[in-house]
Amino acid sequence: MVIGLGNDITECARIQQILEKHGPLFLDHFLTAREKEESAGRLSYYAGRWAAKEAIAKALGCGIGEHCALTDMEILNDPQGKPEVTLSGAAKATADRLKVARIHISISHEKQYAVATALLESAERG
Repeated sequence: MVIGLGNDITECARIQQILEKHGPLFLDHFLTAREKEESAGRLSYYAGRWAAKEAIAKALGCGIGEHCALTDMEILNDPQGKPEVTLSGAAKATADRLKVARIHISISHEKQYAVATALLESAERG
Protein backbone atom coordinates (compact mmCIF):
# COMPACT_ATOMS: atom_id res chain seq x y z
CA MET A 1 0.00 0.00 0.00
CA VAL A 2 1.28 3.48 -0.87
CA ILE A 3 1.76 5.59 2.25
CA GLY A 4 3.77 8.51 0.90
CA LEU A 5 4.69 10.26 -2.33
CA GLY A 6 7.17 13.08 -2.84
CA ASN A 7 8.58 14.89 -5.86
CA ASP A 8 11.26 17.54 -6.32
CA ILE A 9 12.97 19.39 -9.14
CA THR A 10 16.37 21.02 -8.69
CA GLU A 11 18.09 23.51 -10.95
CA CYS A 12 21.67 22.36 -11.60
CA ALA A 13 22.91 25.97 -11.78
CA ARG A 14 21.66 26.57 -8.22
CA ILE A 15 23.66 23.59 -6.95
CA GLN A 16 26.71 24.86 -8.87
CA GLN A 17 26.39 28.31 -7.25
CA ILE A 18 26.15 26.81 -3.77
CA LEU A 19 29.19 24.61 -4.49
CA GLU A 20 31.20 27.62 -5.66
CA LYS A 21 30.26 29.55 -2.53
CA HIS A 22 30.59 26.81 0.11
CA GLY A 23 32.70 24.08 -1.52
CA PRO A 24 33.18 20.82 0.39
CA LEU A 25 31.16 22.08 3.38
CA PHE A 26 28.04 22.01 1.22
CA LEU A 27 28.74 18.42 0.17
CA ASP A 28 29.29 17.42 3.81
CA HIS A 29 25.89 18.94 4.63
CA PHE A 30 23.92 16.63 2.36
CA LEU A 31 26.02 13.68 1.14
CA THR A 32 27.32 10.70 3.07
CA ALA A 33 30.95 9.64 2.64
CA ARG A 34 29.91 6.79 0.34
CA GLU A 35 27.76 9.12 -1.78
CA LYS A 36 30.66 11.55 -2.16
CA GLU A 37 32.86 8.68 -3.30
CA GLU A 38 30.24 7.46 -5.79
CA SER A 39 29.63 10.97 -7.17
CA ALA A 40 33.04 11.33 -8.86
CA GLY A 41 32.51 15.10 -8.65
CA ARG A 42 29.59 15.16 -11.11
CA LEU A 43 27.21 18.10 -10.80
CA SER A 44 24.34 16.00 -12.18
CA TYR A 45 24.89 13.51 -9.35
CA TYR A 46 24.77 16.26 -6.72
CA ALA A 47 21.61 17.82 -8.17
CA GLY A 48 19.94 14.43 -8.52
CA ARG A 49 20.72 13.41 -4.96
CA TRP A 50 19.52 16.78 -3.65
CA ALA A 51 16.21 16.36 -5.51
CA ALA A 52 15.90 12.74 -4.35
CA LYS A 53 16.47 13.57 -0.69
CA GLU A 54 13.95 16.42 -0.86
CA ALA A 55 11.45 14.04 -2.48
CA ILE A 56 11.99 11.42 0.24
CA ALA A 57 11.55 14.01 2.99
CA LYS A 58 8.30 15.17 1.38
CA ALA A 59 7.07 11.58 1.12
CA LEU A 60 7.91 11.03 4.80
CA GLY A 61 6.01 14.22 5.63
CA CYS A 62 8.84 15.57 7.76
CA GLY A 63 10.67 18.03 5.53
CA ILE A 64 14.37 18.70 5.99
CA GLY A 65 15.54 19.82 9.41
CA GLU A 66 15.17 18.57 12.95
CA HIS A 67 13.06 15.54 12.00
CA CYS A 68 15.03 14.51 8.94
CA ALA A 69 18.64 15.41 8.11
CA LEU A 70 19.86 15.12 4.53
CA THR A 71 22.62 12.77 5.68
CA ASP A 72 19.97 10.52 7.30
CA MET A 73 19.21 9.44 3.73
CA GLU A 74 21.83 7.60 1.71
CA ILE A 75 21.18 6.87 -1.96
CA LEU A 76 23.64 4.59 -3.70
CA ASN A 77 23.40 2.84 -7.05
CA ASP A 78 23.14 -0.93 -7.17
CA PRO A 79 25.35 -2.85 -9.66
CA GLN A 80 22.81 -2.18 -12.44
CA GLY A 81 22.78 1.57 -11.70
CA LYS A 82 19.41 1.66 -9.91
CA PRO A 83 19.35 4.05 -6.94
CA GLU A 84 18.65 2.37 -3.59
CA VAL A 85 17.73 4.25 -0.41
CA THR A 86 19.02 3.51 3.10
CA LEU A 87 17.71 5.57 6.02
CA SER A 88 19.29 6.25 9.40
CA GLY A 89 18.74 8.55 12.36
CA ALA A 90 15.58 10.64 12.50
CA ALA A 91 14.56 9.73 8.93
CA LYS A 92 14.62 6.02 9.83
CA ALA A 93 12.66 6.70 13.02
CA THR A 94 10.00 8.53 11.00
CA ALA A 95 9.87 5.73 8.41
CA ASP A 96 9.58 3.12 11.16
CA ARG A 97 6.73 5.06 12.78
CA LEU A 98 4.94 5.14 9.41
CA LYS A 99 5.69 1.42 8.89
CA VAL A 100 7.56 2.01 5.63
CA ALA A 101 8.60 -1.33 4.14
CA ARG A 102 10.12 -0.06 0.90
CA ILE A 103 11.20 3.22 -0.67
CA HIS A 104 11.07 3.48 -4.44
CA ILE A 105 13.12 6.34 -5.91
CA SER A 106 13.46 7.57 -9.46
CA ILE A 107 16.05 10.21 -10.41
CA SER A 108 16.34 11.87 -13.83
CA HIS A 109 18.86 14.43 -15.08
CA GLU A 110 18.76 16.97 -17.88
CA LYS A 111 21.29 19.67 -18.68
CA GLN A 112 19.57 22.27 -16.52
CA TYR A 113 17.53 20.20 -14.08
CA ALA A 114 17.39 17.08 -11.97
CA VAL A 115 14.07 15.65 -10.87
CA ALA A 116 13.21 12.88 -8.43
CA THR A 117 10.12 11.06 -7.24
CA ALA A 118 9.93 8.98 -4.07
CA LEU A 119 7.18 6.50 -3.28
CA LEU A 120 6.85 4.94 0.17
CA GLU A 121 5.21 1.55 0.44
CA SER A 122 4.02 -0.37 3.49
CA ALA A 123 3.91 -4.14 3.78
CA GLU A 124 0.17 -3.96 4.40
CA ARG A 125 -2.27 -4.26 1.54
CA GLY A 126 -5.07 -1.80 1.44
